[in-house]
This record gives sequence, structure tokens and C-alpha cells, in this order.
Amino acid sequence: MKVQEVKYVSDYTISIKFDDGVSGTIQLNDLVEKGIFKVLQDKATFAKVYTNGYSVAWSDELEIDATAIYLVITGKHFGEINNPKLSNATN
Repeated sequence: MKVQEVKYVSDYTISIKFDDGVSGTIQLNDLVEKGIFKVLQDKATFAKVYTNGYSVAWSDELEIDATAIYLVITGKHFGEINNPKLSNATN
């Protein structure tokens, strides 16, 4: 899955749309309180969110993997979206 679009909504909230039709909004209030993401406490900086298709980013060094956001929006677990179908070989 790839991110088609990401937009700043307000405060620390973004909307995101994926290429499989899944879309939603996510609040990142907790994220901006931690480590390198503290620079995003500046709302003007946070509003500069963009996507490269595989992540939601604010710079080359400051990004979140799109899969992590997809899981939050859908409420699914990683195995549910990335589980290859296995079958037994027969002689």
C-alpha cells in the first residue's frame, strides 16, 4: 500500500489517503512529545507534512512509515495486511 495524499488538518492532526481506498485522520499529539519529533511542536513545521508514497514526512530525517499509520487507521495488525498465502506442496 502507498500513500496517495497527506494533508495537515489542524494542531497535530493529519488526514491520509492510501491507494487501496483506505483513508482517515490521525492525531499525533503524543508523537510530538518524543525525541526527534519534538521539533514538530512548532505547528508551522508540523503543517509542512508531505509523503513520498511510503512514509509521512517532514524532512528526509523525520518520517513515519506509512504501514504504521495504516495499522492505526484500520485497527489491523501487521500480519493481517502482510500475510502471504502458504500452501503445502504435493507429490
